[in-house]
Amino acid sequence: MDKEEFMKTLKIDDHIEFHPKAFVRKRLFEMEEFYFNMYCIQPGQKNPLHRHPNSAEVLFFVEGDGEVIVGREKKKVAAREAVYVPIDAPHEIINTGQSNMIVVLVQSPLPCEHVYVRPEEVGEVVEVQ
Repeated sequence: MDKEEFMKTLKIDDHIEFHPKAFVRKRLFEMEEFYFNMYCIQPGQKNPLHRHPNSAEVLFFVEGDGEVIVGREKKKVAAREAVYVPIDAPHEIINTGQSNMIVVLVQSPLPCEHVYVRPEEVGEVVEVQ
């Protein structure tokens, strides 16, 4: 069998794209078992508060720094950190830094439904270390 039937590769740098009005979401791989996405977030932008009723997510911060909210917890994050988001947990990524932020993430299982959440649905958020 041809090797390409088993392995898929890409260069993350070839897919980086920023937009001045909103963060950019790129689906890098869409497999039967998971999505592998990249978010490009400029300073001051965010991936708004939302949840995935049937999917968990792992965020890996490649570049930049900012804050991530998961449930009622908020934490400062920086490049080379990873954050686990449980199934149905409200979450948000905010670029509070001075430079561009790149986040790669895996979502599973599929389908990964996207439900926006109003801040008042979460309640008071507490900063954690």
